[in-house]
Amino acid sequence: MTARFARLGLAVLVAASLALVGGCSLIPTVQGSTSLSSADTGVTEDLLLGLTRYPVADRVSAPTISGTTLDGSLLDLASLRGKVVVLNAWASWCEPCKTELPVLVAEARAADAAHPSLVEFVGLDVNDTESGAAARMVDRFDVPYPSIVDDGAKLLARIPVVPPEAIPSTVVIDRQGRIAARVIGEVKPGMLGPLLDELATESR
Repeated sequence: MTARFARLGLAVLVAASLALVGGCSLIPTVQGSTSLSSADTGVTEDLLLGLTRYPVADRVSAPTISGTTLDGSLLDLASLRGKVVVLNAWASWCEPCKTELPVLVAEARAADAAHPSLVEFVGLDVNDTESGAAARMVDRFDVPYPSIVDDGAKLLARIPVVPPEAIPSTVVIDRQGRIAARVIGEVKPGMLGPLLDELATESR
């Protein structure tokens, strides 16, 4: 267990060292062919896309994430156990978040059509201080899933495989509540579909 967390911690440090602090936060700046894998752990990482996938043996439990959503409801990710959960950290002041949001909306609708009741998307609205800005962005892009308000980025800081305050960033949680993948930076078109197909049909 200690070795597993050490490997995950090292991966976070590598991602942080390959990121540029500016704009929103940590955005990968690596160019060229950057697909890496570890023969020891099976972890695969595409540094260009910012996507890291964790094999079952290296998945750690997702932290407790709960709070009030933008519409005033209460949501606890623990209530979604048994489903694949895509948790996306975003903010209305983040330009890359605006770029990726239509992609996430399309991925969410596609996943719902392909795997009804097995895949859930949840947003994590981080440090939005302007009144109503986040709600306007959700309405503008017709986002079909809820977002938990995360003032102070306290919930984001709980996620062990994501550098602190990395926005946008996304983690994919398997049906047993373990982190199966992460994306540092924008989610690209077609990035999540095959992964969600695999996790939705993965034996529990």
